[in-house]
Amino acid sequence: MPKRAMLYCQHLAGIGHLVRSTELARSMSADGWEVLLICGGKVPHNYPFPATFKVEQLQAIQSDPEYRSLFACAPDADLEDLKTQRRLRLLELLESFCPDVIITELFPFGRKQFAYELMPLLEQAKVAAQAPLIVASVRDILVRKRDPEAHEHRVLEIVNSLYDLVLVHSDERFQPLQKTYACAKAIRPPVVHTGYIVASQPKDGEGLHGHTPDAPIPLVSRGEPFILVSCGSGRLLAGRQLISSVLHSAPILERLFPHKLLVCAGPLVPIEVFREYRRIATQLPNVHLVHDVPSVSSLLRQASLSISLGGYNTVMELLAARAQGLVLAAEPNGDNEQKLRIESLSAKGLLREIGVEDLVNGRLVELISEALANPLPVADVRMNGAETSASVLTQCLDLTRRDRSRFGSSEAGAGLVITYNSETTVLSGRHSLCV
Repeated sequence: MPKRAMLYCQHLAGIGHLVRSTELARSMSADGWEVLLICGGKVPHNYPFPATFKVEQLQAIQSDPEYRSLFACAPDADLEDLKTQRRLRLLELLESFCPDVIITELFPFGRKQFAYELMPLLEQAKVAAQAPLIVASVRDILVRKRDPEAHEHRVLEIVNSLYDLVLVHSDERFQPLQKTYACAKAIRPPVVHTGYIVASQPKDGEGLHGHTPDAPIPLVSRGEPFILVSCGSGRLLAGRQLISSVLHSAPILERLFPHKLLVCAGPLVPIEVFREYRRIATQLPNVHLVHDVPSVSSLLRQASLSISLGGYNTVMELLAARAQGLVLAAEPNGDNEQKLRIESLSAKGLLREIGVEDLVNGRLVELISEALANPLPVADVRMNGAETSASVLTQCLDLTRRDRSRFGSSEAGAGLVITYNSETTVLSGRHSLCV
């Protein structure tokens, strides 16, 4: 019997949510699912969507880099008209695609601004003759809101009334959901800590939607030692500060180390910012500047050191490659997600933190010297979150098809939580799943 999944993703300032959702869709399609990935944000030109699943691009909405306001990406588009069109399109897709599972990335734990289109979708799905499972997909750390108690109770009401499963893409030994969501134990549907999701490279024969392979990077091809410097999408102020500090430190680093600096400005960096980077970089023989790189995971395995921001995907690729990392937290509009992630993982000895104060007065050079001279030991971290999610979803759907009343947000499913036991994941409570 076919398995259909509708996966909704709304990325705003960067592309981290899109990367994570793409990897989840990739793993689900490899597990036999027919996946429709719905993108609500602006997708970078030449973004490497695998051809193994379908992509629906809604009329794009994004935010400013500080997450203060939303705007339509299309010139002269009216935001309110666009919202109406998007809401109606989601309902059309629900009817035409007939999903067995609807997955909302981050919502309702975040993306409250998009409740206008998601709540009608979920409410309509819930009363359908063949109601799909409704699943929340969330990262390791949730952003603290200005009124946390009201926010958490609003989320809990939506989850307990509409959702059948919550997938938390983290290793609970390092970052359980309750660390950043106080009402976690009151969630009635099963909560699954899947392990972290790591972006993978396309497999042979997988194919890509409209993607042209990037040219090789000469210094990497020649096997020269290098330090990889990146800042995610390139839109955040903290990323620009980090790259500027690295560029201004480059003359000192050239005298101390034989390493080249491979600096990735980000696929969404504003053109005027990239031109300024290039103006400085052309005077620095140890700097190679690019917009984006063909394979971050491959470069991390070869790099002597990574210097980056602390976004989810960047950090997970760093850990998966077992690379040495210096990491700076971006905190746009008071968002402490990256700060919490870096503090948690640095306390476990998995990476080193860069403070904002380290970007000036030569302190960054000292941190780089320390990291190169005294590498941290590697640790075992669960990085199979996409594969685990696909397996859990398949087993949940099978269980639901056998007896819908035995699973999900009904009282029969109250308190079921997946926990790790050695290499086996067990759905504790009244039923169990092994992955």
